[in-house]
Amino acid sequence: MPLTSLRLLLFCILLAIGGPIAIGVLVWRNRAPRMSRWMLPATVAVVLLAQGSAVAAVALDVNRDYGFYPDWASLFGTGVAPPVVAKGVRLGLNGQAIPHRPVLRVPDPASGTGRYEQVTLAGQHSGITQKVIAWLPPQYGDRRYATTKFPVVMVLGGADVHIAFVVQRLDFAQTASEEINAGRVAPFIAVFPEINVGLPIDTECTDLPGEPQAFTWLDQDVPDWTKSNLRVSHNPSQWSVMGWSTGGYCAALLHLRDPGRFGAAASVEGYYSPEPDSTTGTLGPRLRQDPRLAHEYSPTWLIEHRPPLTTHLLVMTSMKDPQSRPQSLQFLRREKNIPGVQPYVLQDLGHSLDSYSAVLPPILGWLADVAGA
Repeated sequence: MPLTSLRLLLFCILLAIGGPIAIGVLVWRNRAPRMSRWMLPATVAVVLLAQGSAVAAVALDVNRDYGFYPDWASLFGTGVAPPVVAKGVRLGLNGQAIPHRPVLRVPDPASGTGRYEQVTLAGQHSGITQKVIAWLPPQYGDRRYATTKFPVVMVLGGADVHIAFVVQRLDFAQTASEEINAGRVAPFIAVFPEINVGLPIDTECTDLPGEPQAFTWLDQDVPDWTKSNLRVSHNPSQWSVMGWSTGGYCAALLHLRDPGRFGAAASVEGYYSPEPDSTTGTLGPRLRQDPRLAHEYSPTWLIEHRPPLTTHLLVMTSMKDPQSRPQSLQFLRREKNIPGVQPYVLQDLGHSLDSYSAVLPPILGWLADVAGA
């Protein structure tokens, strides 16, 4: 049965409820001494099965609602690699694309996979002090690249997912190095800032009066530190940003609000208007009271009313991701006539960091095409 099927959920519920009832009936009907030898182990086995089924039913129900794993292959990590983004071609909403070029997992031992640098950055503009991780490719320390100013990709995680965990789950150094070594991507530097700067409140990358200045942190403090401390290009056409889920929304927002700093963005399973809820504090009431503020933090409004001179925005979603699919498809239909909005709609990925990892190679290829990464 499919992982997200109603039949599988009902089957687990039936086992969770029916198991204890069945053993109770058997105990009541068979109370003779000769039954005692097998009744106890059978009872324990059925109770354990029922408890496991109950846990499975809860997990299946949550997964059906949020789409973390759309099928058994994604759950066990045996899915097929996504296709490359058809550069320069607008994909249809059915997600058709050219086949993915295989990645040869044969890294050059001499070149390695680069290195990470981690700092605690005290933002001069935002007042936020948070962690920033930078990945430097093997070429950064190569004398042949001693005068090279490297392109930059800022990589964002999601709400309540700390950036160190994102870096680990993406296996970023290995993937990026393979793409560079294969010649699909030019050497670049990746910067991973923390976006969860106001926990337990989800800031949604906004600058609200009296609240953490989350947008300024990403838009000014992190780029300023990067330019001051690393050998990077200062040309905005070589700066891009990508993010997953809430980070995808933030990535789109950064490009559309400040295209003079970020020349391209990739929103991976993101959304295109703020999503206030119980975790976002006063964000909802403030946006309702101040339409100007609501417009400033709506990628949909920004691209329709204040589009960049040159837009490079990749919108990635999956037809089996109930969290990002509705807003993403609506955004793509509304903005279908705006040049530079690149759909990347797949069929079988769930809403998870595993999906972020799966699409990392093709999206790095797209960023390399439009922003030099």
